[in-house]
Amino acid sequence: MTPLEDLLDQAFAALLAGDIAALSGLDTRIAAAADTLPALDQGAARRLRQKAQRNERLLQAAGRGLRAARERMAEILAGPGLATYDAQGRKSALTGPARALGRF
Repeated sequence: MTPLEDLLDQAFAALLAGDIAALSGLDTRIAAAADTLPALDQGAARRLRQKAQRNERLLQAAGRGLRAARERMAEILAGPGLATYDAQGRKSALTGPARALGRF
């Protein structure tokens, strides 16, 4: 196992655990290890590629989760409102003139 593989495994474990603090600085250490990587055989290169792709998928999923959380927090802070969903499931806020609600 190369030092780069070990770092990729550390990043994977931190991503799965949601340990953002453990990810701090790993990117620079991974880049430094990649820069000093010796020639690899086909098997080692394949393992590195698979681990990097695995981590990429997790990072993308984490980014989507963070965006969703940020959007939800904005909705909560905006207060109550009325929204509908279109045929594709996209949420749309109903807007229009403010009217006083009363009895008919």
